[in-house]
Amino acid sequence: MSATGPQELGRDMQNPLPPGSAAAPAAGTGGHVLMCSMRDEGPFVLEFVAHHRAIGFDRIFIASNDCRDGTDLLLDALDRAGAITHFRNEVQPGELPQHSAYAGIRRRYGLDAADWLMVLDADEFLDVTTGGGRVQDLTAQADAAVDIIMLNPLTFGTSRDPRWQPGLVTEHFPLRLPARHVANRPVKTLARNVGRFRQIHNHSVVGYRGDSALTVMRADGSRFDIPPGDKLWTVLRNVPVDKIRHGLAHYNHYAVKSLASYLLRHDRGRGAAPKGEQNDRHTSGYFDRIAGARIRDTGFAARHGAALRAEHARLLAIPEIAAAQAETERRYGALIAAIMDY
Repeated sequence: MSATGPQELGRDMQNPLPPGSAAAPAAGTGGHVLMCSMRDEGPFVLEFVAHHRAIGFDRIFIASNDCRDGTDLLLDALDRAGAITHFRNEVQPGELPQHSAYAGIRRRYGLDAADWLMVLDADEFLDVTTGGGRVQDLTAQADAAVDIIMLNPLTFGTSRDPRWQPGLVTEHFPLRLPARHVANRPVKTLARNVGRFRQIHNHSVVGYRGDSALTVMRADGSRFDIPPGDKLWTVLRNVPVDKIRHGLAHYNHYAVKSLASYLLRHDRGRGAAPKGEQNDRHTSGYFDRIAGARIRDTGFAARHGAALRAEHARLLAIPEIAAAQAETERRYGALIAAIMDY
């Protein structure tokens, strides 16, 4: 893990990334920064990293939280290769793993220097549908008056095979729910000038400290203002079904994947709930609602598949990463075997 201190992000982000993927930001800028918190996501990490590097994120910070499947080992290998920065989050009893991870990364690496900051989960893939499909093409649509870009998901379901199998999630699960489905109400955001906010949560920044209204741009390019003093999470967490917007971009949410992976997700607990709390969200009812997805949508693969696969292959050609990938797949399979009888 890098030893970069809190004031180092601006300088560190000017260093060129390894060849074959995202370019480094211009000198004097903070660039486009992505943050993620993970537990037991090992087989899916490389695809997540490869895609978001390929679409232009300048830096990716990923926290590991008490992983059992070797996710942390793969993140270490990716860190040493210069692909990401890995933060080992020591979660204390009662803490929310995601929130403590974001706060820890922010303190250590000075994320307030970022031009744009986004938080995604490991099962979420930004899909920019404007311009060349890069994150810079999305933020170029936001002029200086825009403080936050707000995106809704397209939520994808499962397959007929209940087993977990190695491979690319974005290709294995092409069936999604209708655009105006309740599962697509959640919001993820890109925010600029993060220092104005007290906290970074998994859906948005919160605790705005300014005294002027914030301007939010929706995925269709329309805008609205949030008055100072309003609680951001009430607006930037879920939207009514009739307010769901897609257009310039959205994020693909692979909320259940295979039944086997879903059972392990239930077993590992929630990242947005206190450590040790029973997982009452990821129930059989949740799975059944999303597993009913029937709309075939291969737009993501058409737009991003070639670049994703090229960066995935480049990273996997690094021996240490290949070894860590194989080990996490072995451990992940063993965890599933312990809770599911094939």
